[in-house]
Amino acid sequence: MKKTFTLLFISIVLSVIIAYDSETQAGDSNGISSDLDPWCGKYCMSFFTKTRSAKTVGKDHVSMSLKVQQFDWDQVRSNGGYHSRTSGQEKQRWTATLCTKYGWAENHHIAVGIPYWYNDFDTSLPNDSQGLANMYVFEKWNCIKETNNLPGVSVDFWYYFPTGEADKKLGTDDGAYKITTEISKAWKDFSLHFNPGYTWSENDDAEEREINGALLLTPRPDFWPAIEYNYYQKESSGHRNDIIPGFIWKFAKGWSFKAGAPINIDSTFTDRDRIGIVLKLFYRW
Repeated sequence: MKKTFTLLFISIVLSVIIAYDSETQAGDSNGISSDLDPWCGKYCMSFFTKTRSAKTVGKDHVSMSLKVQQFDWDQVRSNGGYHSRTSGQEKQRWTATLCTKYGWAENHHIAVGIPYWYNDFDTSLPNDSQGLANMYVFEKWNCIKETNNLPGVSVDFWYYFPTGEADKKLGTDDGAYKITTEISKAWKDFSLHFNPGYTWSENDDAEEREINGALLLTPRPDFWPAIEYNYYQKESSGHRNDIIPGFIWKFAKGWSFKAGAPINIDSTFTDRDRIGIVLKLFYRW
């Protein structure tokens, strides 16, 4: 399965490179202007939960974001369907993730993420632990710049450190590797984004696959409605499909505020969170 995903990823990148080269040669031979439409690249680097764009932070620039998300697993799967938890029982988690990006070279940035989790499990196995989950670092390369006719493409290489505590339900105590691709294309009033991803751990055979996407509308320079889609599947555990409607408010130069409502539309995991909330504050300088 790892080979399949690797080959798929390589095929996508090679196809876009070949198309890009063909367009460049055609433009040069026909004397076509290479000026970009003003909306090319006019989108954020990330959306609400998982979807990202092909954009990088910019050489010698730094950005910082704080994402806060609430999970309320109010249903439990049994007998082929989901049922509300027993009266008086709750299973909730709040997470806060601080992520910093630095543009160390043209079309490259490196990022470090520090997630802090707070569990509030009032079930047959109570858990009110809190602490660091799995810290991560990743390098992003915008290998193909967006043009008027072709999308931008970026590749991320991630490493998750074994800083979690599995016995306290604060992430895992295994390191993990992840590779993702971001494909983005903008038009005058909207842009589309597509992210396949694949994760494998150092000590666990369970593989994780994800497909994330987003539709971003740009009716005004300072207010962008968006809808995100996430598919996540973990081997031997289950899968889920979520949609996240929300908005991005660019309230000051360099600043943005994002808010979304993750809605689960399908799941086979033991616990189900039907609707949650995610907030993100971002600044770039």
